[in-house]
Amino acid sequence: MERKSQIYRAITFNDKARIAAIDTTDIVNKLIKTHDLSPLGAAVLGRAITVGAYISSNLKKETHKFNLIINGGGPAGQVCVAGNGNLEIKGFIENPKVTLPYKNNKLDVGGAVGKDGYINVIQDLGLKEPYVGNTKLVSGEIAIDYATYLLQSYGVRNAVILGVLVDKNGCKASGGLIVELMPDADENHIVVLEDIVSLMSNFSDLLSKKSIEEIMDFYFGHFETTVLSKDEIKLKCDCDKKIPDILKGLGKKQIQELLDEGKEIEIKCDYCSKIYKFNEEQVNKMFYEC
Repeated sequence: MERKSQIYRAITFNDKARIAAIDTTDIVNKLIKTHDLSPLGAAVLGRAITVGAYISSNLKKETHKFNLIINGGGPAGQVCVAGNGNLEIKGFIENPKVTLPYKNNKLDVGGAVGKDGYINVIQDLGLKEPYVGNTKLVSGEIAIDYATYLLQSYGVRNAVILGVLVDKNGCKASGGLIVELMPDADENHIVVLEDIVSLMSNFSDLLSKKSIEEIMDFYFGHFETTVLSKDEIKLKCDCDKKIPDILKGLGKKQIQELLDEGKEIEIKCDYCSKIYKFNEEQVNKMFYEC
């Protein structure tokens, strides 16, 4: 039976901490096929997709949108994830076939991403201007980089664990755990949570053997934990709504020059790899229809 990607949200320690346990395995397997990702490319994009799912889950309205952009100057190039408040997300990596030697017997995500750059989060919350936040990358491993972003941008004490387990057959497990401490959490809560988090450091291996529900119950079930929600995360691209506007943005003159050379206009979506082709009749209809 296919395991759906999902996010499991709860509060624990008598409302002293918020927890999000995330499974993005199914989505990462789809992205591997869409972008022909190398194992390292899958590990990089999988971690970013899990962060994107978390950001999406925190948006208040379905119409709210976000963009997560990570660019550390490494061989992976720019990593982009976008989505909305309906837990619909999408993502791509500039160099999907990125490959590096293993580091400490693990895929070198930090080396692929690099740390000479920033993690940027742009949120369109329906206001006049979008909210833009960014922090300098610490390691390129993405987990500590997003944890640093949460701390510096929102003042939230937190712990972020991300992991992707891949082999020649695809993604066996992808997901993460994000814990946010409430302002009134004391040192005792911090110590206990640090102990729990340390036991879950290899989250992808854990997720390959247990479901999100089993993980949450095993590690947090004996505390005062209340489940808030369990929702499916969907991989969905809305490029069909945006491509015509992108084409119009090129301008009629530039497009006509290409058409005069006998060429079709071809646009490929970075997120889903769908290719759109437009002939002269379609272009004229687009520019002149009322």
